[in-house]
Amino acid sequence: MLSWDFIFILLAIAAISYAWFESLRIREKVIRHCHHLCKETNLQLLDQTVSVTSISLKRAANGNLCLRRLYHFEVSENGVDRYSGYVTSLGSNIIESRLEGPDGQNTFHQSNPTSLH
Repeated sequence: MLSWDFIFILLAIAAISYAWFESLRIREKVIRHCHHLCKETNLQLLDQTVSVTSISLKRAANGNLCLRRLYHFEVSENGVDRYSGYVTSLGSNIIESRLEGPDGQNTFHQSNPTSLH
């Protein structure tokens, strides 16, 4: 007979595993979005630089509580210089992209929430 403690531990492991894999799935979608953004601006994405810098809870437009993730990445024009970029996701939607260009100005890409499914 399974004890309640064992069942609780199994459920906790399952929930943590789901959250981990969902986070990895969203990160992969963000990387694809960054590649697309760099292609639009003729910059090179430095792949190993895409990382989550903050996670917080925020309400979506429909009132549901979602995870808001801020990803930081770096791009280069010629392989030597480095510029920063940011992508914000809310739940499974990308809601904002910011990219610092070679001229030092920020380019803001505010879009309708893009589904990551």
